[in-house]
Amino acid sequence: GSVGALSVCPSALLEAVRINAKGQQVLYLAQGDSVRLGCPYILEPEDNGPTNLDIVWTMVNPDQRLPFLIYQDQRIRYGSAPGLQQRVSFVAQDPSLYDASIHLANLQMSDSATYECTVKKATVDTHQVTVTVLEKPAPPRCWMDGEPVRGGDLMLRCCSDGGSLPLSYQWSKMGGDYAMGWLPPRTMQELGLSCAGQASGDLMIQSLSQEHSGTYACRVTNRVGYSQCMVRVSIPRAGYTGRMGGTRPGQGPSGAGPKCLAVAPCS
Repeated sequence: GSVGALSVCPSALLEAVRINAKGQQVLYLAQGDSVRLGCPYILEPEDNGPTNLDIVWTMVNPDQRLPFLIYQDQRIRYGSAPGLQQRVSFVAQDPSLYDASIHLANLQMSDSATYECTVKKATVDTHQVTVTVLEKPAPPRCWMDGEPVRGGDLMLRCCSDGGSLPLSYQWSKMGGDYAMGWLPPRTMQELGLSCAGQASGDLMIQSLSQEHSGTYACRVTNRVGYSQCMVRVSIPRAGYTGRMGGTRPGQGPSGAGPKCLAVAPCS
């Protein structure tokens, strides 16, 4: 049949199968999420003949093309892409009613590929969407390296052991009307290697004073989500001689493990 891609067709072929979607799209999605891949289309007069309507969704990788969802002879069948059959379906109950969009559930890292929708009758058109599936940052650990002593320095450390790279770290002091990323004076964020040789997020607090007391949050972010943890810093008031309430790395009260609060990953 004649090819009816709008951007390259001669004007005589413009009235043909047309997919009403943007040019090739690129999506970054989180593992476990679901996605709708759009492929609405229209049929023009020259497609009103007896030729059957065929719809084929194909997973395109550099070394192979795997048709995985097919509408043909008014029936839906599944192709050869392993692991997709239980997770993919047409959005419309009847794809012949001008919508070949699909729903793909519970995304896996192995789903990263270019997805091609082909609609064919007397003419044909295609649409591609490139999907990259990434892992959200794992819930990080926060701790104090040392004890908070008035006038001294203190390092806060933050480490996420999982998630697709690159990971970015951002510290904030919580409370009041502070915006995300606000930090008091004499603080400096640094890149460390606290995560078994992987980059981590460290916060150096210099010349500790009462204004540094409070809860600090470390947010770890990548393209598809974020996670965060928190640690509390208590600066003793002037004249106080008791032991500080800080924790050393890997040790909470009575050796009960790290003193930190981890928050589940967010979309």
